[in-house]
Amino acid sequence: MTSVYPHLNSKRVIRAAVAALALCVTIPLGAQSPTCTPILAPMLKLYDAPFHMYMIDSAGTDAKLHGGKPTVSEQIFVGGVTYVLARGNWVKSPVDVVAMRNEAKKHMNEHKATCARIRDDVVNGEAASVWKIHSETEFGDSDTQAWISKSRNTLLRTDLYLDVGGALGKSHMVATYVYSNVQAPAVAK
Repeated sequence: MTSVYPHLNSKRVIRAAVAALALCVTIPLGAQSPTCTPILAPMLKLYDAPFHMYMIDSAGTDAKLHGGKPTVSEQIFVGGVTYVLARGNWVKSPVDVVAMRNEAKKHMNEHKATCARIRDDVVNGEAASVWKIHSETEFGDSDTQAWISKSRNTLLRTDLYLDVGGALGKSHMVATYVYSNVQAPAVAK
């Protein structure tokens, strides 16, 4: 299979995809803000419950890399292991999930954030509370909407806008999370 990213090696693709997951989970929140307390647990559940994440990143840098098309990626987390779809193949990520969770907790405690519940909505037929999160971090300011399942208190979707400044500009990542029938890919290396 020919890669649409010939300049990227598989290890770099895997690390970038896992970093994107970490970004979706850790950037938005600051534990020091009492307004964010209700959504901390659903964010951290991503390191405990098996899930399949689908993400689209439409950052301006992606447009320059491959003809204006957004980056589409998938990850599966099951049994304490993250699998990343890289160049059409599922591969086991070398990233330590325990270390990633500890880093997420650390970032959650360091960021200045404000959160507000803004409305109710439905994601894939499941009732959800929608939260707006504004965060200020060393990576730049971000604004996120997070859809939290009302019945299971799990993250269903995130819509993240991150201004990283300079040549990188603004990033927009949309991630959806599926928790049913999650299994390690049979073809994972």
